[in-house]
Amino acid sequence: MRKIAVLFFLFSGFLQAQNDSTFVDDKYLEDQIYFNLTYIQMLNLPDRISQSGFSFGLGGGFIKDFPINERRNIGLGAGLGYGLNNYFFNVKLDEAVPNDESDVVNNKIILHTVELPIELRFRGSTASKYKFWRFYPGVKIAYTFAKNTSFGKSADFNVKDFIEVNELLYGLTFSAGYNKWNLHLYYGLNDLFNETQNNDFDINISDLRVGLIFYIF
Repeated sequence: MRKIAVLFFLFSGFLQAQNDSTFVDDKYLEDQIYFNLTYIQMLNLPDRISQSGFSFGLGGGFIKDFPINERRNIGLGAGLGYGLNNYFFNVKLDEAVPNDESDVVNNKIILHTVELPIELRFRGSTASKYKFWRFYPGVKIAYTFAKNTSFGKSADFNVKDFIEVNELLYGLTFSAGYNKWNLHLYYGLNDLFNETQNNDFDINISDLRVGLIFYIF
């Protein structure tokens, strides 16, 4: 009898383990750590400014998921992240001076930002399906807390006397793809730079960022 009791106990434990292994959490969340890499195209460039070099952006952070339907395949996402955006361009103040290597020197601005991404999330995930299609339109607000500049001189003027970085940036975002590989777009809605009191021409430059975003977890 003792042997039968031991076998019954072991068999019961095995069944319990099987039940635990097939447990499905119907309250799952798509909380995610993300990383993005983008190419930056500067938009609305005036005649005196031209993009040069390879402008690019890096970013990463965490997004908290808030499902809004019973199936949990539609939700809202709000997060906090860090962005590093590099802009390379040439500026020429005097239009009478020809654009050549003697009067145009490459200028660079690197922005370090704290980012707040907000997304409306449509996805094909389930509690047991971790590879799925996603469609995430949203907005992103970024605050510039630091910047590195490398300004050349053109036609005897310094670019930093004519261009001031806008500290608050915001735009529309779109991410779509399957599993960890996803297309990522950002379209800036406000100007990258502000004019200074020495500036005699308008600068209404915004940016378009195109690249990839990876959802790691």
